[in-house]
Amino acid sequence: MPETPVPQEREFKASSAVAIFGAPISWVALFGALIGALAVIPFVFYAEGGGFMSAGMGIFGPVTGIMLGPWAGFVAGFIGGVIGMMISPGAYPLGFVDVFLSGALLPLTWGLMQPKYRKFLLVYFPVNAFLNWFFPYHWPAEAVGLTQAKEPQWFLVCHWAWIGLIIFVFFAPAIWRMYESENRGRSVIGLVLNMFMASVLWAMPWIYPYSYLIRFPYEGAILTTVTQWTNTLIPITATSTVVTYFLIRAVRKGNLRVVRNSWLEGFHFKGPA
Repeated sequence: MPETPVPQEREFKASSAVAIFGAPISWVALFGALIGALAVIPFVFYAEGGGFMSAGMGIFGPVTGIMLGPWAGFVAGFIGGVIGMMISPGAYPLGFVDVFLSGALLPLTWGLMQPKYRKFLLVYFPVNAFLNWFFPYHWPAEAVGLTQAKEPQWFLVCHWAWIGLIIFVFFAPAIWRMYESENRGRSVIGLVLNMFMASVLWAMPWIYPYSYLIRFPYEGAILTTVTQWTNTLIPITATSTVVTYFLIRAVRKGNLRVVRNSWLEGFHFKGPA
């Protein structure tokens, strides 16, 4: 009887010695250029004014982390942020601060959703949920000229952060298995929930530094926090779900290799092609 072929391991090894955290430098440069070049195209306008999320951030930021992993994705996001800051100040109103918050932090966050980093996120996620609620409207608050947060109002305003945290702490492993399911509906639901968790995890450490640095009034912060659903969570979750769904199908159908430590490396490709 003929021998059963051994499945090929899906791992990308750069043919060139020039690689960044296991990803070929050409990929890092490509995704960085996409994030930066598309900074001129608005993806979502912020409800409170003052700027917009670009298509480079909202579409290619998450995809970069999924394809390259957290560390190479961080480098690509930083490169894209520097380019975007220079050509589209409206998307990077805080300059180099936004290079990190709106550039590098996006792919880093999506890359960290890989299951191997889950133990780290069990600390990182709650810390950011706490800081999102506590800083700066509980502390330092009046010491820096900001109104003290009112409770339970502020706790309820931050509800999306608590929802994302609860889903991650109690259901993250089950959600990962869901979108590996052979049932297309379960797979899509799993993708939506995972992208929602990543969106929440990115939005929290993006909001509270802004509030502190620009001394955003408490009333304005309420509007900003409530509108996170339409400003970031729903648009990025929807876009990331669609792009990743077809990306996974393409990788599985073409038996393409993936970068070590990337988000896709942890996916077992069990679902329908």
